[in-house]
Amino acid sequence: MTATANSSSPLLSIDGLVVRYGQITALSEVSLHVDEGEVVSIVGPNGAGKSSLLGAIAGLVQPAGGRIAFAGEPVAPRALERTVRRGIALVPEGRHVFGGLTVHENLMLGATVRNDRRVVDDEIARFFDIFPILGERRNEAAGRLSGGEQQMLVIARALLSKPRLLMLDEPSLGLAPKVTDRVYELLAEIRAQGLTILVVEQNAPRALKAANRTYVLNGGRVRLAGPSATLAADPDFEAAYFGLRTEAAS
Repeated sequence: MTATANSSSPLLSIDGLVVRYGQITALSEVSLHVDEGEVVSIVGPNGAGKSSLLGAIAGLVQPAGGRIAFAGEPVAPRALERTVRRGIALVPEGRHVFGGLTVHENLMLGATVRNDRRVVDDEIARFFDIFPILGERRNEAAGRLSGGEQQMLVIARALLSKPRLLMLDEPSLGLAPKVTDRVYELLAEIRAQGLTILVVEQNAPRALKAANRTYVLNGGRVRLAGPSATLAADPDFEAAYFGLRTEAAS
């Protein structure tokens, strides 16, 4: 992908972020930025702190230190609804559909922050065109969908909030390779429309291929960062990913 020209300041800026759970430090002095219109990936092994990072950005986690700013304004901790209204949407790990509600009802929940119902109805119809299986099963319980179908549903639900920043936590987790291909094709289509994307992945080759820039997170610290094409060829990448490199990236 070709990087979009940077604006005067990042859309998302994180400086010195610290997240703790009791005596356990999940993130230590993490700093990164995401410019408007680009795709940034966060890669690292299980337990690296990736989900804690997204949770803090989304307002789900109370940081112990540091600063998170979105569009130049601080992100309030534990204020998910406010965060969504400001333009940040999170697709959590494990999909989290409302299994007892229908596909259509799940989609409507994504648009609760909006008042333009006629436009919402048109957008839902468009998603049913993009994902015909969702259209066919619009009145069925979402819990009966396959894992891949649920992933498409939660991405569509997040997009219905009209975000400026779409965050995805392990979007390929547990999916068949062909379904993962379709998820990333969709992300490429979304990015081509100008939406900014922050994606967390254990699947480093997939993330490097999809993103403009990548941060390697391990042990709660950024170990390596840079353009994805550069990191893919960096001899230090594997050591940073698997925790064999101890110094944090500058």
